[in-house]
Amino acid sequence: MLKKMGLVVVALLLVLAACGDDSGGGLSAEEQAKAVEIAAELTGDTTPENPFGNEAAATCFSEGIVSSFGLARINELDTGTGVEAGFANMTAAEQETVADLALSCIDFNTVMKDQMLAGGLSEAQANCVAEGLNNDLLKGLFLAQIRGEDVTQNAELMSVVMGCLTG
Repeated sequence: MLKKMGLVVVALLLVLAACGDDSGGGLSAEEQAKAVEIAAELTGDTTPENPFGNEAAATCFSEGIVSSFGLARINELDTGTGVEAGFANMTAAEQETVADLALSCIDFNTVMKDQMLAGGLSEAQANCVAEGLNNDLLKGLFLAQIRGEDVTQNAELMSVVMGCLTG
């Protein structure tokens, strides 16, 4: 359950940072087409764990990514095996940008609360965990996830979760 939560956190963080206006942010037709392609891939995963399942969040994130990186860099990162595959080829600064975009597009606290409820936690426990996840922690978890690290090994996350389950 915690591994899936980590995947969700990562995905959520990606989406949050990209939100802006819904008009495509001044993207060219080609850039907008790429953003639509990325959003379609993100929303294609219909599992409840996918924080990008919401079309508005996916659009926010995809437009932010294209706007921030530019079409040429997005195409360099696009291996044809999905958005997540490109994370490994990003610089640390680019990964930070992705995390910031995700945090600006998705309400990760609500997503985490919903996932905790679906995982069997009580409303009070799920609220406690969601309230304990600040933006710095969420960003750190997201970065860990896209870097292939096990987010369940994050001491701060475990402290929040255990405090809520035992407190």
